[in-house]
This record gives sequence, C-alpha cells and structure tokens, in this order.
Amino acid sequence: MADFFRVKIVYSQSHLVFPKIIIGILIILAVIMLLQRVMKAKKEKKPIISLKNKRFFEENYDKLKFYGTIVLFILYIIFMDIIGFLTASIIFVTLFNLLYAATKERKSVIVSIIVSVVTSVILWFIFGFVFNVTLP
Repeated sequence: MADFFRVKIVYSQSHLVFPKIIIGILIILAVIMLLQRVMKAKKEKKPIISLKNKRFFEENYDKLKFYGTIVLFILYIIFMDIIGFLTASIIFVTLFNLLYAATKERKSVIVSIIVSVVTSVILWFIFGFVFNVTLP
C-alpha cells in the first residue's frame, strides 16, 4: 500500500506528464459540454445538432490570412528542426504579426520584430532553464 502513494519520476519521460493531464482535463470538459448540450436540446425539444443554415466559412473570409496562417504554421514546424526553436520562433512570430497587422508601416514592423524577439526569448528561457525542457 505504501507504493501506491510513492511516485517514481523518470526524467527522460517527465515531459509527457503535463500534456496527458491537459488532454484528460479537456476530455472531461468536452463530455460535460456535450451532456449540457444534450440536456438543453431535450428540454427545448430541439435536435442536438442542427446544420440548417450553417456554413463552415463566412461568405467573404480573408483568404490571405487563412491560407497564409496554414502555410506559415507548416513552414514553422519544418524550419524549427532546421534552424532551431529560437530563430524559427523569432522569424515566424514576426511573419504572423505582419500577416495580421492592420498596417504595414515602419513602426508596425518594428513593433512586430520587438514583440517577436522578446516573447520568443522569454519562452525559450522559461522552458529551457526554468522547466528544463529541451526545445528543438
């Protein structure tokens, strides 16, 4: 019985614990939301899911931002292994900021670069040194 309360930490596998906890919490919350939806639909005597008059995209969605985000995300994943987490993060966070920026003025570009450098370095420091998690 004493072994039940003892936790053995295998440091080579410790990085897998947090994602499993989050996935478990998300599954529990999804089940709760589904049950609430079912109870509400029964109470109002409506179908649980109604796809009538529903669209996946809005009529005039911004195709550049949508497809640009997908392309940048895929390239970010590829380049992270090639040039490393910190460099890839600085480059691609800057590109994401520029993609979603309302203006492309010099000040906006400079702010995007500063935000990208600061946030990437902070995340790199926190994960690399505080949590001791190796990044690509």
